[in-house]
This record gives sequence, structure tokens and C-alpha cells, in this order.
Amino acid sequence: MDLDLIIKGVEEYVIEQRRYFHENPELSWQEFNTSKRIKEELDKMNIPYETGCKTAVIASIKGKKKGKVLGIRADIDALPVEEKTGLSYASKTKGVMHACGHDAHAAILLGTAKVLNEIKDQLSGEVRLIFQPAEEDIAHSGAKCVLENMELAKGIYRIISLHVMANVPSFKAELKSGPVMASSDTFDIYITGKGGHGAMPSEAIDPVLAGSMVVSALQTFVSRENNPLETSVITVASFNTSESYNVIPETAHLKGTTRNTSNVVRDGLEEKMRRILNGVALTTRCKIELDYHPGSPATINDLEASSLGEKILEEMLGDGFSNHFPTLMSSEDFSRFLREIPGCMMFLGAAVKGNEYPHHNEKFCINEDVFILGVEYFVKYALAYLNN
Repeated sequence: MDLDLIIKGVEEYVIEQRRYFHENPELSWQEFNTSKRIKEELDKMNIPYETGCKTAVIASIKGKKKGKVLGIRADIDALPVEEKTGLSYASKTKGVMHACGHDAHAAILLGTAKVLNEIKDQLSGEVRLIFQPAEEDIAHSGAKCVLENMELAKGIYRIISLHVMANVPSFKAELKSGPVMASSDTFDIYITGKGGHGAMPSEAIDPVLAGSMVVSALQTFVSRENNPLETSVITVASFNTSESYNVIPETAHLKGTTRNTSNVVRDGLEEKMRRILNGVALTTRCKIELDYHPGSPATINDLEASSLGEKILEEMLGDGFSNHFPTLMSSEDFSRFLREIPGCMMFLGAAVKGNEYPHHNEKFCINEDVFILGVEYFVKYALAYLNN
């Protein structure tokens, strides 16, 4: 069995599938055509699968012998972005674009399915390929739905994934244990005072002043209560009141996000925010309410799972592999899998020279030549883990 030749043989297939997904992007929870295409391809390979969570698909490839169960996950949703790349296979759907690489993730996993299905007699155990919807929906995570509602998401011993990176040089890869991406929660703060004339503030209870104190006070947690070695960010991104020059409004509404690289810090943050807001309310005489919306936890790679991945990438790429890179403050709902199952996420460099546009940008572009490295990594990880 020439494994490298078998892997190389699916390269054109992966690019073809990626271009189809890229031309036909679908938003979170609307990935019906994407899911249909995935199921059609799995049917051609005679690979059984389970469906659920509207558009999720989990395929199962069983080896000749029973053993451990490895999960490999790819996300499949796109973003509400109008594409302006000029690519021949640009999005055909107005206002929707694969601007984060999920089209590549889905295609790489289909390529992995093709290879693993061909060599399944060489596997001692089972691989479950998870095509997950709605990664971009912070409030209603696709990973959460899959974990809670799909049978093939249960009983997995270890889980792995990758993310293509437009800001990492092509043919490079990054993987390390510990935190690699931050959590992402959002919040609404509602402040109620007493409206009045701007010239007579003593007769009013000013929610604008209270809101200003809230913005400042929340930063005291970051600067004085949080361990500086554990990165934490609290951002108030919206502050809305009346638009008058001389009216003190009755209410103010603040919106924002929190990011943390420690799930321990993140889990206690809502309580600390309420304490801070209660103090401002007492000082300003305003009523202050907090609606806290938990999103994705921090993405924290397991040591043992990462160590195996590092070994494989070193053999594949030599100096092209690195386990020293900064933790990203963006978030990933793959983190929900990692809170339940030991595993790791790898970052695959896919930068296009001359294209400096970041993820979620209308001109986001990635190098298709690196996709086969993703297939190789997944296949070799499965063999190494299940046959050990």
C-alpha cells in the first residue's frame, strides 16, 4: 500500500468539492444544499452516516478490527459577506460568502473520507467524520447541538480538526497543547435612570454617566483582578441613548463581548461583572441589568492529543511545522467538543502571496495547493492513533 500515492490521488477531488461549496455558500442553519452534497458524496463511497441538527452529517468508517473511536470535525457554514475576490468560482449567492475557509474544511474531510474508506482494512477502530453546521452562530452553536442530539457524537475517544489560515504562510502548520483560541461571550447592559433637562442634571438620574462608569469599571477586572498571564478582554462595542443635545435620557443600552484564554476565568466572569455593575448602580442611583450570553469556551488543546499531532506534522513538514505561536483571541465552537472529548485543533497555513486580506473579509482567499496536506494529516493521525 502506497499511502502517499493514495492521498495524492484525491487532490483534484478535494479542490473540485471546495469550489462547489465556495460557489454555493449557505449561512448557519441553512446549509441544506451543502449537507445534500456531502451525503451524495458519502453515498457514492458507500459510507454510512447519521443526520441531525437540521444539516449536520456524521459519517462512520469502521476498520477490520474493533478498537478506539476517533472523531474528525469540519464546519460547513458561510458568512453574510458579499464576495469581491473576482475568482472564477466566486459565490453565486448574493450577500453570502465562504470568507473563513469552511468550504475547504468540508472538502478536506470528504477527501479524508475517500482515503480512509479505501484503506479501512488497515484501521483498528472507527473514524467518525463530523460535518458540523453553524460554527459562526455564537448564540446557537452547531457543535452544541451535535454533541447533545446525535448518537454518533457519543462514545468518541479523541477528536481532531484543522483550520486553514490566510495569515500563515502556505505549507506551514501550527499545533500546540494548551489554549490556542479564546472564548467568545456577549452581553447586553440595560441602564434605567430618570430623564430630565440637560441644564438641570440634579433633577435627573443620568444613565449616560452610569454607562460611562460601567465602561471604565469593567476594565478594572482586566487590569486588577485578572491574572496578567491569562489573557482576558472585555469590550463595550455599542453605547446607545437618545440623540438629543440637551435631554438627559431615561435609558441607555450597552452591548459588548468578553474573550478569555482560560475557561476557569471565563466561567466566573459573569458573577464578577454583576458585582461591578451593582457597585455602579449603587453609586449612580440607576437600575442596571445584565443579560449575559455564553458563547464558545476557550479552545484548549489536550497535551497527549497534540503531542501525536506534532509528531506527525514534524514528519510531514520538518521546519515547516511550529508549536510556538501566539494564542488567537478569535473563537471557535470546536472548543465545545474539547470540553467533552480530549483532542486538538491544528492550523494549516494557506496564505496567498499578494493577498493580505484577513478572515471574514470580502476578498478573503486561500491557497488550494495546501488542502492535500490537511487530508494527509487527518489520515496519518487516524492510522497512528487507532493502530497504536
